[in-house]
Amino acid sequence: MTLSDVQQNWDRFGRQDPLWAILTTDDARGGRWDESAFFASGEVAVAELLALTDPPPTGRALDFGCGVGRLTLPLARHFREVVGVDIAPSMLALAERYKAERHTGAPGDLRYVLNQRPDLGQFESGSFDFVNAAIVLQHMRPAIALGYLREFARLLAPGGQLVFNLPSEPAPTFRGRLYRVLPRRVIYAYKRRRDGSVMEMNGIPIGRLVVELERAGLTVEKVRSNAGGGRNWLAFLYCCRR
Repeated sequence: MTLSDVQQNWDRFGRQDPLWAILTTDDARGGRWDESAFFASGEVAVAELLALTDPPPTGRALDFGCGVGRLTLPLARHFREVVGVDIAPSMLALAERYKAERHTGAPGDLRYVLNQRPDLGQFESGSFDFVNAAIVLQHMRPAIALGYLREFARLLAPGGQLVFNLPSEPAPTFRGRLYRVLPRRVIYAYKRRRDGSVMEMNGIPIGRLVVELERAGLTVEKVRSNAGGGRNWLAFLYCCRR
């Protein structure tokens, strides 16, 4: 699946059921989120993310794969400026709507940007103090995800921090064991909708990932087990510093 395929799939998700696509969880009763509960989950997630940073950054932050702003909005209460980036125009249209309804800060301290390229060349090197990529890199092929991780390293200022999560390998569940032997195309089609849109699931083994991060100039400071890949994947949260 190419990056263009990813863009088309997620633009469809943004038009159909964006909150479910962003956070697929049993808390979404009947497959549908209550908006207040959805955004409250973002407040909790941001508090947990920032608790892992040392010291907590306060300058300029990038929220990669921001969707409708579930994490971008609470991040804007902790940083001087936050930029939310997403590949799907439909997601960003909703993000702008929720910004108008829910953002309490100054207009200039939160903005959204469309990026449909395999790089982040529209941003200058060293221009961010914090980069967050939550539950997003797993939905693209590993080669594309690694390219974005190298871009995150480029964008971070000296001492800047990166927090992201990624599955490493299938879990030892019944379905996870099947994933180890099934053709890769079956694993990639993690969730397929009736209209043909697909939410991919991909992993990068932890050993390989740490090597790639260090090659990009990042120091991996913390690795924590993480549920972001669902019950059938072993996933980890990575905290890195430039």
